Amino acid sequence: MSKGNEDGFKGKLKTWLAGAEKVAVVGVGNAMRKDDAVGVEIVKILRKRVSSRISLIEAETMPENYIEQIIDFCPSHVLIIDSGLIGEKPGKVKFLALTETSKTAISTHMLPLQVFCAYIEKAINAKILLLVIQPKDTGMGEDLTKELKETAGKIADFLVKILP
Repeated sequence: MSKGNEDGFKGKLKTWLAGAEKVAVVGVGNAMRKDDAVGVEIVKILRKRVSSRISLIEAETMPENYIEQIIDFCPSHVLIIDSGLIGEKPGKVKFLALTETSKTAISTHMLPLQVFCAYIEKAINAKILLLVIQPKDTGMGEDLTKELKETAGKIADFLVKILP
């Protein structure tokens, strides 16, 4: 993640989380497809580093399986982290509105994230943000590339500082 991208990302995320009471952080991606798993890896890094006001969910390729868990937690904010082909350099971060998800190639999950997000939003009226990270390699394999490991660490460290 470049310095300019990092600064813009931090400001937007801080603004979005202003007033957050409880936050669900949902990591999406296929653990067997290298950088596609960056969202899940960020959630793993956050384990034991955040308060009980944060629900960490390793949704992998089936975020729809966690809808009830998210609704029961009743967060004010839901942050979904996924890799996606956003036409940027590997590790670049972009925030997408629900209306933009249908225009972007996002991960490998069964239910489109737009449908997942719309359902959560309607059920609990939470603020929802999709944080998408450009992968370098989504071929078969279990490890993130160097660029995505670096981005995952930076994002997790920043979230630890700003989450309630």
